[in-house]
Amino acid sequence: MGPMKTLFLVLSFLFSFSVLAETDPKAAFAMAKEGKAVLVDVREGPELKSGMIEGAEWFPMSKLESESNWKTQFTAIAKDRVVFLYCRSGNRSGKVRTILKSNGIDSENLGGFETLKEILPVTQPTK
Repeated sequence: MGPMKTLFLVLSFLFSFSVLAETDPKAAFAMAKEGKAVLVDVREGPELKSGMIEGAEWFPMSKLESESNWKTQFTAIAKDRVVFLYCRSGNRSGKVRTILKSNGIDSENLGGFETLKEILPVTQPTK
């Protein structure tokens, strides 16, 4: 394999795992504080030990895959607000966004908690 092809494959691989936020996190957080949006953490239970973005709702990705009434549950959380999703790195929240969009629920990928925790307030979950 030539060096250019190797470089292309490496860059393609890295790009597929780097998910950029679609919205400025501070703007999304401000909208959530005003009640115009909701932040939704789609990480799994054990991952919450590192904290959650203040005011975020928890709706793990596994619910979408395992519970038949997930759409009703998620709609109750969204309450006709803009939905901003995040996970650990931004990958799962991107996948959840695709699932939601295919079910008529508009949302945006806010990115990964590892980045967000550096710029937004974090609390320990009560769940």
